[in-house]
Amino acid sequence: MFSDILGQEKATQYLQKLVREERIPGALLFCGPEGIGKRKAALEFAKALNCEDYFSRQNGEACGACASCQAIEKGTHPDVTLVDFLYQARLNLKESADEEELEKELAKQQHLSVDTIRSVTAKAQQKAALGGWKVILIDQAQTMQGAAANALLKFIEEPPAKTVWILITSKRATMLGTIVSRCQPLLFAPLSQAHVEHLLKVHAPEVENPARAARYSGGSITGALQAAQALTLLEEGQFGSAQASVQVAAGLSRTAPLARREAQAVLDVLIAALHTQWAQTDEAHRATLQTVLHKFEDYKRSIGRNVSPALVLETALMSLDGLGVTL
Repeated sequence: MFSDILGQEKATQYLQKLVREERIPGALLFCGPEGIGKRKAALEFAKALNCEDYFSRQNGEACGACASCQAIEKGTHPDVTLVDFLYQARLNLKESADEEELEKELAKQQHLSVDTIRSVTAKAQQKAALGGWKVILIDQAQTMQGAAANALLKFIEEPPAKTVWILITSKRATMLGTIVSRCQPLLFAPLSQAHVEHLLKVHAPEVENPARAARYSGGSITGALQAAQALTLLEEGQFGSAQASVQVAAGLSRTAPLARREAQAVLDVLIAALHTQWAQTDEAHRATLQTVLHKFEDYKRSIGRNVSPALVLETALMSLDGLGVTL
């Protein structure tokens, strides 16, 4: 239910109001950091629109038990389509492809392609199989480039009756302006540290220290999981020792995209630790920390430009020598 989406009461109450009043925009843009409940809210909205229980819909909710709600939960509802990198990877493969092939194809995905968008816009024009609402969710909408974004444009501008597009993004500023202007924006806020810690305990029991992961999360479950992995890398590399710069860098994955993400997460944790130290130290020491923080932002940009993540991380860790940074 919407009430299960912690920390997003303002957004979910608005979505419930839309369902109750049956005033559904043709296109919505869910904006906010990754891992804060945008996708879950979009799916709950799709459930509420198509719920078979009249009284639940009158309350702006989904019953969660009817055939429609269950099908959306399982990803099998014929009128609700979730477009993401997994959806695109499956489109790119033959039906006979196995899980290993799918995993390899998924690792390649960086942008939603024009072919994927054309496929889903064609599907959106078909009549609803069950006579309810057609809901098309596009996750990572900021990865649509040029032709893909333009292929979507006319369809979100004038969607068929009882059709709603929901675009989900963590980087609204990078999206095509004409796409953004045709969507009704809905902002989702970063989660509190307490909410992140609670959600980790419930949904990610493998995280050994949820309180510490939440502290470095940036208000995001995704951020918390990345922080937990980064903290493990730092601990296993003996952070604080003379060998740490080499050992932490050596602990990165051998696959380049994974290594870049891991290195970025380690840098984010270290930047947060530097900010904490900056807030707790005297004015004289702050100038030194400020210089190091600027360097770390440069290190993050270097990884984004495909410089070796191991080399960048080793250099970044060496720049902390003598500063007494603790996690």
